[in-house]
Amino acid sequence: MASGECETFPENASLHYVAEGAANIVYRFYVRLGTPPPPNLDGRTPQPSDIDQEIDSCYAPPYLTTFDDKLLRLRKDLPTTVPCKVAQESWSTLIAPLFRDDEIVRQALVDIRPAKVIDRLNEELKGWERPYPLKGSLRSHDLRPTKRNGIYLANDEHGLLITDMTPSNFEFVIELKPKWLLQSPSAPPGSKRCRNCARTARANAQLIAQGDSPIPLWCLLDLVAEDWETLFHQAQNILPSQAHRLADWLYTNELLPRLRLLQQMMDNAGPMNADPNDEDFLVAMTLRDCTLFIKVPEDENRPIVAKLGDLDLKSGLKMQYWRETERALIKEGWYMGLEKSEVKR
Repeated sequence: MASGECETFPENASLHYVAEGAANIVYRFYVRLGTPPPPNLDGRTPQPSDIDQEIDSCYAPPYLTTFDDKLLRLRKDLPTTVPCKVAQESWSTLIAPLFRDDEIVRQALVDIRPAKVIDRLNEELKGWERPYPLKGSLRSHDLRPTKRNGIYLANDEHGLLITDMTPSNFEFVIELKPKWLLQSPSAPPGSKRCRNCARTARANAQLIAQGDSPIPLWCLLDLVAEDWETLFHQAQNILPSQAHRLADWLYTNELLPRLRLLQQMMDNAGPMNADPNDEDFLVAMTLRDCTLFIKVPEDENRPIVAKLGDLDLKSGLKMQYWRETERALIKEGWYMGLEKSEVKR
């Protein structure tokens, strides 16, 4: 394939909603293969080898291997998202070089124009918001989180093929957000809470005031603790049935320490002082909002596999939001543990 070209998404693929985040929706897809023509046997009775050969050549064209173990990720129509071609270029030049190939969810550009998927998928999303789902819909209208309603896919020319990190048989998959693995550079000196704990405490106060259940509070800094006992305690909270194995992985892995180091190297100013046009700062904020996928096989002879995903470069348009969030944590006393007593938890 020539430089700058990309694969074309199959027109006969069926797509099925898997999950979504703030900026993207992920779909699983299946390619419907055609019926092979009858083999040319010159009048003789076909042997099993003849049939197998025809099936191999006609049912599984070589280009389809590109789509093996992949999901399709499509961006939402939001001011803070950019065309997938631009996002892929930023990922390839600014994010991927920071990690080994086996440490990140790989992604590749794919042309979705011939398949014309956006219109029909948006119609499906809208249909799920109606009191009664579209006739023939393969999923209930309540599987898409209600808070995501009203936001649909952008009319992009491309999507992204990403490594499938969903669980297969006989394995567990953990998804974590290893956000700020060290304190925010713009946090007040002498802070009692880290960035993650301060924000969770504030969110919990709001939830409790509304009569809702609080978010379970555990410190993400413990993911990069240096003692095994702390890691084991966190592993028990994350995956009790495999706590020893997970703690051993946390104790010996190189991925999370590298992520913490990169978060520090790329931003030493913090949201209150950083330049929204600084690429390094945007990389830092990207690394502070990625997802860690950990595959833990039930078979203890198979290794744990971990990869970072959701690594699209953040937009400087989010700077106001980042600063407002940080300003609230500082001024309301959440870093220092000095928030108002009636909401303190």
